Amino acid sequence: MVDPTHSISALYNLVNVPSAVWIDESGRVRRIDEGAYAAVNKMGDFEFGRADYAPMVADWVANGDQSQHVSEPGELQIAAKSDEAARADAAFRLGNHFKAQNDEGRAEQYWQLAQQLNPDSWNYHRQDWAYTPEEAGANWQQKVQTLGDKPYYKPIEGLDEGE
Repeated sequence: MVDPTHSISALYNLVNVPSAVWIDESGRVRRIDEGAYAAVNKMGDFEFGRADYAPMVADWVANGDQSQHVSEPGELQIAAKSDEAARADAAFRLGNHFKAQNDEGRAEQYWQLAQQLNPDSWNYHRQDWAYTPEEAGANWQQKVQTLGDKPYYKPIEGLDEGE
């Protein structure tokens, strides 16, 4: 799904796309992952994604509650947001409001504030960059270069790299 207002990403504390929230037939959240790619991808020297993610989904479809890749109902806890992240969500929503009102200056002001308050959220950056597509690629590459040893996506919880 496309989440232009970031309602879903705010609800589940997702900071990058694509991300996945596994919800079973009873409406229970069974897993939350960032970096929900079906394969390993490369952009120049930059590599992202996982080759084992699609088989994890297939295992859940085949085995349901018995899948090793889902949490027990009620076991999964969504991490609490920091005060800065909560303020970033509010600032981002204000930016969206002003964008809808064609007030580009205020929209940009609040989007920048959201990025400053929660610099780990790629979603805020990507949304802002979407309005300047000619600069988006360069902005993304510049931000990737600042990561150093920090991963582009949070590791998938409960799995070792070799699993």
